[in-house]
Amino acid sequence: MSIKKLIVTLLGVGSSVFLALSDAQALTLSFSGNGNSGFGGVLGTGSLQISDNGSTIQATFNKGTGGFNDAVVIYIDSVAGGFANTSGFNDQNDGLRQAISGASSSVRSTVFFPSGFNADFAVALGVNPNFNFGGLWQLANGGNNSLIYIDSVNLAPLGNTTSTNYTSDFDVSQIGLTSNSGASFKFVATYLNPLNSFRSDEAIGNGIGPGNPGQNPVTFTSFETYTTAVPVPFEFSSTPGLLTLAAIWWGRNYLKRIKRLFLSRM
Repeated sequence: MSIKKLIVTLLGVGSSVFLALSDAQALTLSFSGNGNSGFGGVLGTGSLQISDNGSTIQATFNKGTGGFNDAVVIYIDSVAGGFANTSGFNDQNDGLRQAISGASSSVRSTVFFPSGFNADFAVALGVNPNFNFGGLWQLANGGNNSLIYIDSVNLAPLGNTTSTNYTSDFDVSQIGLTSNSGASFKFVATYLNPLNSFRSDEAIGNGIGPGNPGQNPVTFTSFETYTTAVPVPFEFSSTPGLLTLAAIWWGRNYLKRIKRLFLSRM
């Protein structure tokens, strides 16, 4: 192989390695439930794993014990403003809107968020035949259809209450954040039967003690925080520069060996 071809080859290897590093995702973070099991432990003994690539949030709900028969609601604080509690939400147009609102018929289970947390968005997940979907909504006070539907979160698998985990995803821009910026968002999660607003004691975030609160208000005392990734920008000069020096060093030694071989035959 010629020296020129060797250097080009090494540069190619270097750029491939560097691209792989720049495309790497952030570490997956796991957020555990509060340990309660009033509805069988689905959320309380489960966990939520989150990762991202700078622009898309990928989440996996690892179900705890019991069947996923009710709805998980993840309230998100990502931008200025928002709501300190759910008392003004009264959207009952479908099961997941009821779950977010915590309201059905003439009953309500109000969520009060912790200090420093004002909810802007909510992800609602359910695989029960009555609410077999996963979506992202922007929060708003009011009646039916007041919650602003943004998009599906591609919940999978659907219609399966016994799967060990459920995946979903959405873009960071859909919750008001800038892609590839290292922005953070806060969240809490709760688990309830949306058809009668009966809330379990299972949650992510502290403040809900053992014993299902049912239709009584609940108050979170803490939240979780996730910080999105900042992908490493591609800079051709970094890693390939070291490989170029190595190639030049090898090439010089290669030429010396050729010179010694030539002189030995004269």
